[in-house]
Amino acid sequence: MKLRVAGFFRRWTAVPAGLRAQGVLAAALVAIAGGSGGNLVVRALHELPAGSAFRVGDVVVSQEQLQQRVNVMGLLYGVQQPSDPAGTDRFRRAVAKAVAVSMIVDDAARGSGIVIADKAASDQLDKTVSDNGTDRKSFVQQLGAHGLSEKDVLDEVKRQQAGARLFQQATAGVKAATDADAQHYYDANRAQMVSPEQRDLANIVVSSPDQAQLVAQQARSGKDFPALAGQYSIDGSTKGNGGSLGKVTASQLDPGYAKAAFAAPAGAVFGPVQTQQGWNVGRVGAVHPGSPMSLDQVKAAVKTKLDNDEKLKVWDDFLVSRIKSARVEYAPEYLPPDPDAPPVDGQ
Repeated sequence: MKLRVAGFFRRWTAVPAGLRAQGVLAAALVAIAGGSGGNLVVRALHELPAGSAFRVGDVVVSQEQLQQRVNVMGLLYGVQQPSDPAGTDRFRRAVAKAVAVSMIVDDAARGSGIVIADKAASDQLDKTVSDNGTDRKSFVQQLGAHGLSEKDVLDEVKRQQAGARLFQQATAGVKAATDADAQHYYDANRAQMVSPEQRDLANIVVSSPDQAQLVAQQARSGKDFPALAGQYSIDGSTKGNGGSLGKVTASQLDPGYAKAAFAAPAGAVFGPVQTQQGWNVGRVGAVHPGSPMSLDQVKAAVKTKLDNDEKLKVWDDFLVSRIKSARVEYAPEYLPPDPDAPPVDGQ
């Protein structure tokens, strides 16, 4: 079962996974909205055609085309639109900006002579499909059911790979952090240099809340949890070993699931909790408290963080200059809060 949250905005804006980190050992989520206001002019000189989401230069992206990009990312990375009106509005504006910025990055990559070979994209797609527990043939059939083609997905993979190469080019001049830099950061943030709490968790995934309640009741009444996992769980990757997720940290889990799992005491059953995979009932095994970490233990991670922070500063400056010169226009219902700001951490 994959409960780890993937920050999909970073995939649209070429930032390699793991670079936008808060703290030394945290995984990052990249949001599109945020940052300071700037000088991008949302032009009213030319009215966008009916049904348009935005325009980048002379290229108009329709609402239908934008939704198709979202559909591709949904199949590749589990991107889902919120169901509540406020969340839907934020999501619509965020993905409009994400795709607009990705088009700007695409153009910059082409201008830098970056070309992605068909085989490189195909190999990456094979890996992505395999990581999601299916095969290429089944995935292509799934695409057809959503009105998408294999080419749609391969084009998306090529965009990501081209953007990642452009990121490498744009940040090639960043100097690596030194041991002295790591020591200074460690001294200034010593209180944060603690290994996160870990918990041994087992989990059962079912398809409906009613069934989840039934499973939870049986688990709390003392029925063997591994036996329940084998009987009920639809998660093929864990049901055979009693639903075990192994030893995990909260940052590795879906936020809602993590909140429930790390609030329950050792030995307790928690849930049901809904995630993208279905309805979950979990059980806490052993709890492993966090502990202070020495500089030697974290030096490599600290230096990586410092390097990444500097690369992101350079990248954000690069993006700002490109965004401001890109002549982006948004339809009112797709206009993001800060259309000229670079991607920032948080949501």
